[in-house]
Amino acid sequence: MLILAAPAAAQAPRCGFGEGLAALREAERMLAAPVAGLAAGRDAATAAHDHLRAATTILADCACRRAAEDAGEAAMLAETATAEHSAARIAAALERARFSLRLAQERLGREGCS
Repeated sequence: MLILAAPAAAQAPRCGFGEGLAALREAERMLAAPVAGLAAGRDAATAAHDHLRAATTILADCACRRAAEDAGEAAMLAETATAEHSAARIAAALERARFSLRLAQERLGREGCS
């Protein structure tokens, strides 16, 4: 008798896993952009936060609990940048968020949806 294993949650139709990865890539792009000033830095931080929150939701819906937690941590770090009072501090906060996102992406690459 042949028993087929159920697909992983990330492989299930309508999971949106690819959209979650795309949101992470877009957040990475926002976080990597140079901070040209206070307003531009806050705008980049807000955009990165929004993409990371979207990725968090999508990954959680795909039952990728650990990846969702990692994306959520990066989102919180990006959000802190929106309240900074200088371009230099925004850049530093965005770098912390980018580092956290890079770790999340590396873990996702190594362990997959977990």
